[in-house]
Amino acid sequence: MDSIIGRSQFVSETANLFTDEKTATARAKVVEWCNEFATANATLKCELLVKVQEIVLGSCTELAEEFLEPVLSLAHDQNQEVRKQVASFVEQICKVKVELLPYVINVISMLLRDSSAQVIKRVIQACGSIYKNGLQYLSSLTDATDSAEQAWSVLSLIKAQILDMIDNENDGIRTNAIKFLECIIILQSYAEEDSMKREGDFSLADIPENCKLIRRQKLQDEGTNIFDIMLQFHGTTHISSVNLIACTSSLCTVCKMRPVFMARVVEAFRQLNNNLPPTLTDSQVSSVRKSLRMQLQTLLKLRGSFEFAGTIRNILMDLGASANEIQKLLPKMDKQEMARRQKRILENAAQSLAKKARLVEQQQSEQPQPREMELDEDEMERQRQKSSRVNEKFLTEHLRITDTVVSLVVEFLPTLPDEAPEKFLAEYTPIKQLSLPQQVSNIARQFGQQLTELRLGPGSAAFSKDPPMRPKSQTQIEASNTPTEPAPVAMEVDNTPEKLSEQELQRKEEATKKLRETMERSKGEQTVIERMKERAKTLKLQEITKPLARNVKEKFLLEAIMRILNSERQCIMGGVAAKRRKLVTVIAATFPDNVRYGIMEFILEDVKQRIDLAFSWLFEEYSLLQGFTRHTYVKTENRPDHAYNELLNKLISGIGQRSDYKDKIILLRRVYLEAPILPEEAIVQLVQLCLVDEFMPHGLELVKDLAVLRPPRKTRFVRVLLNYAVHERADLRERALAHLVTIYHVHKIVPARIDEFSIEWLEFLNAETPPKNIFSSDYGRPTPEAAWKEDTAKVCLLLALTLLPYKPELYLEKICEVFLETSAELKRTILRSLDVPIKKLGVECPVLLKLVENCPKGLETLVIRIIYILTERVPTLHPDLVRRVRELYQNKVKDVRVLIPILSGLSRSELIAVLPKLIKLNQAVVKEVFNRLLGIGAEFAHQQMALSPTDLLVALHTIDTNVCDLKAIVKATSLCLAEREVYTQEILMAVLQQLVEIMPIPTLMMRTTIQSLTLCPRLSNFVLNLLQRLIMKQVWRQKVIWEGFLKTVQRLKPQSLPVMLQLPPPQLADALQQCPDLRPQLLEYAESIQDEPMSGITQQVLDIISGKSVDVFVTDESGGYINPDNIKKELLDPSDIGVISTVPVLTSLPVLNPMLIPAPQPVPAPVQSDLNQPLPPGED
Repeated sequence: MDSIIGRSQFVSETANLFTDEKTATARAKVVEWCNEFATANATLKCELLVKVQEIVLGSCTELAEEFLEPVLSLAHDQNQEVRKQVASFVEQICKVKVELLPYVINVISMLLRDSSAQVIKRVIQACGSIYKNGLQYLSSLTDATDSAEQAWSVLSLIKAQILDMIDNENDGIRTNAIKFLECIIILQSYAEEDSMKREGDFSLADIPENCKLIRRQKLQDEGTNIFDIMLQFHGTTHISSVNLIACTSSLCTVCKMRPVFMARVVEAFRQLNNNLPPTLTDSQVSSVRKSLRMQLQTLLKLRGSFEFAGTIRNILMDLGASANEIQKLLPKMDKQEMARRQKRILENAAQSLAKKARLVEQQQSEQPQPREMELDEDEMERQRQKSSRVNEKFLTEHLRITDTVVSLVVEFLPTLPDEAPEKFLAEYTPIKQLSLPQQVSNIARQFGQQLTELRLGPGSAAFSKDPPMRPKSQTQIEASNTPTEPAPVAMEVDNTPEKLSEQELQRKEEATKKLRETMERSKGEQTVIERMKERAKTLKLQEITKPLARNVKEKFLLEAIMRILNSERQCIMGGVAAKRRKLVTVIAATFPDNVRYGIMEFILEDVKQRIDLAFSWLFEEYSLLQGFTRHTYVKTENRPDHAYNELLNKLISGIGQRSDYKDKIILLRRVYLEAPILPEEAIVQLVQLCLVDEFMPHGLELVKDLAVLRPPRKTRFVRVLLNYAVHERADLRERALAHLVTIYHVHKIVPARIDEFSIEWLEFLNAETPPKNIFSSDYGRPTPEAAWKEDTAKVCLLLALTLLPYKPELYLEKICEVFLETSAELKRTILRSLDVPIKKLGVECPVLLKLVENCPKGLETLVIRIIYILTERVPTLHPDLVRRVRELYQNKVKDVRVLIPILSGLSRSELIAVLPKLIKLNQAVVKEVFNRLLGIGAEFAHQQMALSPTDLLVALHTIDTNVCDLKAIVKATSLCLAEREVYTQEILMAVLQQLVEIMPIPTLMMRTTIQSLTLCPRLSNFVLNLLQRLIMKQVWRQKVIWEGFLKTVQRLKPQSLPVMLQLPPPQLADALQQCPDLRPQLLEYAESIQDEPMSGITQQVLDIISGKSVDVFVTDESGGYINPDNIKKELLDPSDIGVISTVPVLTSLPVLNPMLIPAPQPVPAPVQSDLNQPLPPGED
């Protein structure tokens, strides 16, 4: 459990860096369920565990590691159903995320020792799947980590535990253990040709040969041993019927998957059929025989049972099966396959016989011979050398200490002999020729040899208790048996009952010798210790020691602790890593500052790998702070939480300074999310880290997660996000706003506090100058401003606008209040910032529709802007919005601009009615209106208008000049005609055809005609036709139209000369008087057709053209012009209404006197310069 205790309570090391809304919702649910574990009853806990399992192991597997700790803690629950559900959770997690195996396997090992048999049975059922998935995962690792090695050790321990349970007193536990052993045998053996294939099969062949953690041969041997145990259990006489049936079924399954065991299983079934357990009742015997028959029938169907078909047939017949039934069960094979299998049977039998023959021959050839032993001189010499080395090393270490040498000299100087020994004189070397280390080594070597000869000192342990012996060689035996030499007494040993070869005997003897030496060495060491105790005097430390200096003690302490810290690898290999971590944790939490700082430096050297040690220390400090753990404290004058705060702050700053980018993000998330308490200093460090560009997105994400996962400090973290939501930096502000929306809308954390803050900043806009409250280093604006700037105003406005779509009933009302009271400049800023929130609200928002309908006084501009936003790029306007805007225009707001956004929703008559007011607006607004009406531009191209381009231009010409200024109408028609892609030649023809039918003729018709002729010169024939129709409508009675008529004639000369001849004499004379430049060409043309029949050219006409006659008919005092209002709106022929002619006018229109109209004559092409003449006076 230590590996679990050291892990997180909330998130894992691999926590997600980016969390979408779905994951956040799932995490919130799981956090809520985990919090209910503490108060829920057993039934509710099981239901909550099932829900958590569905979320973290189903839809959001990235949360599995994050919530592992709270689920696994329920393994200690008092209710057995909860513990069973935990076992189910661990089984499922090993299927979904098997990489978490090292963190959960200890729980399974613990639950196997549970007091409840029901829990043990459920755990054994889960172990089959866990072992298979774990074996696959661990064998796939290229580099075996410490956690993987520990996980494999625990798996092996679990396997041994379940193997022991085959003799458990509980019948159900034994049955489940048998099924588990069946899985182990299949996994730890090789698949063959006849093996049954299943999806997801795994065998030893799938384990890489270079796998360092798992060895194939070892697993295979272990599987074979387990199979032997199962066969032995199957043949016991005290086995119960349930266990016997389960064991029979498991053996049959093993045969299906691994036919190599077929022979032994068939033999076991045969013996079972012959000798059923005597403890079974009659009904149990019947059930066992029925099960045995069914399993044998299953085996007979397998192709791998071909060799044993005869044996199985006999057993089945004994069990009551008919020959016909047996024949149907035999697998179908062709002759070639049967021959191959029969040949293999014969080969196996021949090999078996040959092997038996060799064994018999070998046994006969080996005769028992007595063996004699002799002293092993080589081994004795090796023991001497080893003893000398140990003694020499021991003496060298002690002779380097000055105090020890002085004590030796003082103690033994009185006992020196009067004369030096010969050996000393032979080996003595003057001190002057040797250095000090060499002299020490020389003395140590001499003393060491003396100790070895006497078998004293630490080197005496190298000697065996008895002299080392070895078998006497054959040469020495023969030499000893010769009559010339006396035969030495040999040590005889008993012959082994089995006849073994010489090599096997020698190998066994070597192993026995090493074992004996090891045992004797240990006994020798104990003997030396006892001798030393006997010789040692009772010492008093006060007499022989003196207190060490403080710096020396501190040095020794630090060195000892560093040795503990540097033994990390050895402790892991020895399986005491958890105990070492606990020891280091207690030392770090209770020792002085220099020790604490040394351990902290050790952790920060490789903080990624030692983060678990840091967390263990952190939680130990927390336990001491809260009084959960009691240790002897080093007295300090600091506050009780000083040690905890200092540790956490140093850990955070060390990670920030020493880790790379990716590790820093992961580790800081772990520290902040898993630390039991976050002091204000740690939060300040996080706030400062958020200002770093590279860490900013992850820092704000962490602040958001802390607000969600740490409810007691949620207000503090929400305040951090609120400060960043009004920060001067745009990138910081945008991310903070996004996280605030998640907290506000999804998690609903302190919404009232967020509303209060946003409204407070929104109301700052009511002030004439920016308040001092919005200028602070926390907001990135340390310097106050004297006047409002657009960026500063947007900052105050942005939070409220961001939250507007999620609570429109509050924020829309506040924005309207601020809009009424603020200055004009800030009003424009508000209008420019409304696009995004209003689009998010949508046209169906009832609060918006109510505002549009009511439109309080002073908010007209705001409402119009909202209507514009709601209708922008919308193919079809919402009928409810159109209705409300129409009612608003009719009842409250008489400003026609309110109708511009909904033009596409108005009817044709409504558009024509508001057109005069629309064209009176600002020129830019009028341009936008016509873009909407004509569908010009990408934003208006999708709108469908009730008014076509033709109807629009005609409607402009029919606007009453008393209602709208003529100049505005002229500008509007010019805007239309400027859109050449819309107003093509066909559209212009339709427009002019409709205008010529209107009585009185529209004032701007001739101007539009001239402009159309300029844009489309090909309209010349069509315009000539219109001119003739205008003559029929007495165009000279409207002065402006008449002047335009003459200007058009001038533009179209000489094609228009026939049209001039159709004018009555008075009008012809007036036309020539106003346009004298037409006279020469008209006279020339008239004279050219005068002699033609039906030309209608009279002398009077010629005189008028030539200017000889000045008498003309005057119809009234106005010179022939009348007011257009007095003209009767009548047509010569009602059938001409709405007729658009496309043929030349001279041949299609009726005339008053055909005799007066000359036949059309070919005329030269118009001169280009005439087409570009200026417009009539007053019409430009």
